[in-house]
Amino acid sequence: MNCTLAKLRAHPKSIEIQKYLSGKLSEKRYQHVLSVQEMSIDLAQVHGANTWHINLAALLHDSAKWMSVQELHTEIKRYEIRLDPIEKQNPSLLHPFIGVKIAIEKFAVTELEILEAIRNHTTGSPSMGMIAQILYVADFAEPTRTHKEVDVVRKLAYTDLHRAVHHVARAKIVYLLEKGVLIHPNTLHTYNRTLKGGEI
Repeated sequence: MNCTLAKLRAHPKSIEIQKYLSGKLSEKRYQHVLSVQEMSIDLAQVHGANTWHINLAALLHDSAKWMSVQELHTEIKRYEIRLDPIEKQNPSLLHPFIGVKIAIEKFAVTELEILEAIRNHTTGSPSMGMIAQILYVADFAEPTRTHKEVDVVRKLAYTDLHRAVHHVARAKIVYLLEKGVLIHPNTLHTYNRTLKGGEI
């Protein structure tokens, strides 16, 4: 295990979050979170990002995944979160909103780049900072993932993060087109912004 990863996992706040997640998430989802954490910290070290911030973002990105659709909508209403038309129709886009609230209220996380990463890890955003970009890529390409494009993204993630972000957005768009469902504008904007080597 990466020495930095081991130290971060042993931090009291990490332990507190891990205990919460292991009690709430399915075993498969919890292992996904730990794999995202591992890849995110590796990428943070390669790209010179804040390893503590990416540690918290990775641990908390799916912290609301245990909730049912009804529970998510109840929380959205309670926090008076305004959803756009696509978010209203796609329950899979709701957990980042509540994940941000869990991070703030349960674990006292206030750093904006951490909250931004949690908020944008599913759809992406054309204005993502380094932590958000790393989480977006690691969530897609962590070691347990086996879907199409994952090998390309893994390789790019360590050499050209912006191109990795582009390939993730592209893969998500293709997948959603094949399913015949709505595509969130943030995913399209992320794809466009990173096209032809453009940086976020």
